[in-house]
Amino acid sequence: MTRVQIARYAGAVGDFNPIHVDEEFARAAGLPSVIAHGPLTLTLVIDALISQLGTGTLRRFDARLRAPVLPGDVLTVVPTGDVVEIRTGAGKVVATANVVVENP
Repeated sequence: MTRVQIARYAGAVGDFNPIHVDEEFARAAGLPSVIAHGPLTLTLVIDALISQLGTGTLRRFDARLRAPVLPGDVLTVVPTGDVVEIRTGAGKVVATANVVVENP
């Protein structure tokens, strides 16, 4: 996740909440840095899942955000049966999702 991705998403959806765009505000709010918008994180995860499906079709994606995603976090999608974990490079789980894929 990059600051540029976060800023572009903020501009695209008009969500300029300072926890996403103002470093000083985010720190004053108790965060280590600005954080990515939850929907941005989930959009990137869905994109990664779809690219891995081959001929399968993503039928359900019910997600729960578990922790903030920070600039510099590299996200990995880790399938474990019907549940997918989204982890940072350090192994921190930032989201989980129940996924249903239909194969032809």
